[in-house]
Amino acid sequence: MHRFVILALTFLLTASFSYADDDDGIMGNYQGAFTSPGAAGKTVRAQIVAYGKGNYTLVLFLGDEKGEFSRDEIRSHVKKGQLSFSKSIRVAPWGGNFTLTAQAAEETLAGTLSPGKKTSAESLSFELKRVFLEPPTRGMAPPEGARVLFDGNNLDQWERHPRVWNIQDDGGMQVCGSSLKTLENFGSGLYHVEFMTPFTPEKRGQARGNSGVYLLGIYEIQVLDTFGLPPADNHCGGLYSLATPGTDALLPPLQWQTYDITFEAAEFDDAGNKTKNARLHVLHNGIVIHDNIELPGPTPGGISDQESASGPLLLQDHRDPVRFRNIWFKPAS
Repeated sequence: MHRFVILALTFLLTASFSYADDDDGIMGNYQGAFTSPGAAGKTVRAQIVAYGKGNYTLVLFLGDEKGEFSRDEIRSHVKKGQLSFSKSIRVAPWGGNFTLTAQAAEETLAGTLSPGKKTSAESLSFELKRVFLEPPTRGMAPPEGARVLFDGNNLDQWERHPRVWNIQDDGGMQVCGSSLKTLENFGSGLYHVEFMTPFTPEKRGQARGNSGVYLLGIYEIQVLDTFGLPPADNHCGGLYSLATPGTDALLPPLQWQTYDITFEAAEFDDAGNKTKNARLHVLHNGIVIHDNIELPGPTPGGISDQESASGPLLLQDHRDPVRFRNIWFKPAS
């Protein structure tokens, strides 16, 4: 069992709408409630993940008033022309086995949980609506004393080699053929970066909207469409081989997400010997995923394997059309 993180308490909830023309109208977050009278104290939410050619996976979270929840993955099938999900599942917080049957249509997920033969409980019905969650710092203006690195107007703060990234109509810049790094070096302070992964349901793993944000060019916070998957060090928000996000804060592809990163650079003595490791604290879409963790060294794939007190901010090219916008840095006082 896990502690139940109710994302709606951290995100602002917005009306249902499509962020892009290639949004399929199905994949995303679903929130709502049980409609049965015997469901007091029980919670339900879901994610639907697209995998191409009409295939989807439903990730269902069932919880109780103590904040415990179970997580189950259910593959889709088509029944009478309708996208459907069915599976026998164990709901640990409720202490029983249930059979799920659910259907998704018109941005609504409706279903029933029927108790197993040895489970003393009533059948429970639920209805969830597709929702678009608004990270609290999405579109946040740079605070006083911050250095604007990208505001959608130009790429004057960035070294563009060998190719220029494309500035889009929505104010973002899209990865194009090479990584991009700032002309100047930065160190300790607050970094704000917004990003959006593409919708590529046929792709899998590290080929699914892959990029990265490298502090000082050497410490990577992964950018990847791993919506609907459990946290891992090589998933979105992870630090390769160093740290796994403490919770899942990911939004679906085609939605702008935020990283707010408080970073303390490593310290060195006059002889260049490191006397203190770097540290970082990361909020992903307003939710803490790394809580002031220590970094023993660089992550793979950066511009160097040697640490320093300052370096460029680097946005990684991994051959996927990831977009970035509203990037700024406020030095530590």
